[in-house]
Amino acid sequence: MSTWQGNTALVFASIALGLSIYSHTKSISTDKPVAIQQAKPTLKKLAIPAQDRENLVALHGYILNLETRIHELENQAPAIDPELLATLVEQAIEKQENERRAEIEKRNPALGWLSNLPDDYRERIKADPQYADSSINEALATLLNLSKSENERLAAYGQLKMTLSMLRRDLDDSQANAVIDAMISISDYTNDPKIRVSTLENLSRQNNISPKLAEHFQKLLQTDDNDYVRNISATALIGQFFRATRDGNNSYASDLAERITALENSSNAKVAEIMAENLKGPRLREELDKALGK
Repeated sequence: MSTWQGNTALVFASIALGLSIYSHTKSISTDKPVAIQQAKPTLKKLAIPAQDRENLVALHGYILNLETRIHELENQAPAIDPELLATLVEQAIEKQENERRAEIEKRNPALGWLSNLPDDYRERIKADPQYADSSINEALATLLNLSKSENERLAAYGQLKMTLSMLRRDLDDSQANAVIDAMISISDYTNDPKIRVSTLENLSRQNNISPKLAEHFQKLLQTDDNDYVRNISATALIGQFFRATRDGNNSYASDLAERITALENSSNAKVAEIMAENLKGPRLREELDKALGK
């Protein structure tokens, strides 16, 4: 309810109250016996009793005071321009959206970039080869740029991987190695545990085989203090083994099978436990035995 409506209601309520008081006063006076006189009533006899006059004068003054205040409030309340109101609403929505994107990027930098892409990004990279090439090169350059923040570099990695996957394209060997080096560097030197875990999770899902990655994850499995990181590392080693088998790289697959088996039989109880837990699948055991010539 507006201020004007609220105050108007108050005026009518006050008037009703005044009439009620007057009616009550009048009823009291009529309850008393009145002597009927045949003589003509004088003006004095028709006059309103003094108490009633005081009540009505006070009520009238109160109503005038309220009307004055309502008038002042109406003059003080500025009229809102509809265009200005629309602008304010748009700004509020934009602020809320920016806060939502910032929260997404904070929780997972490698996914936050999704909300910043143009609405037609997926369609455009498929329809426009030049735009696709430009997008890939820009994301790669950002990932490799050490002057960029860790969040920006991880965001670039996420965009790069999605774009390549949608276009069914791969980087050349030198570019792929540069990406792995950049991601390992981020995981090794970041001071933010969440960024480190996010980076390692992305590295563990690399599609290409890489001895450098195998070495990195084997070291983490054997030395890291974080059990979750150790489990990621065990999963990554097994993933590298399956990719080597898939690509027909039997020599590398055999080397990885020997490493995995050695880690499962490690004298380090924690390492052996984690690797054994990740080797429970019967198919995986068959593939390892096959690679080892058993």
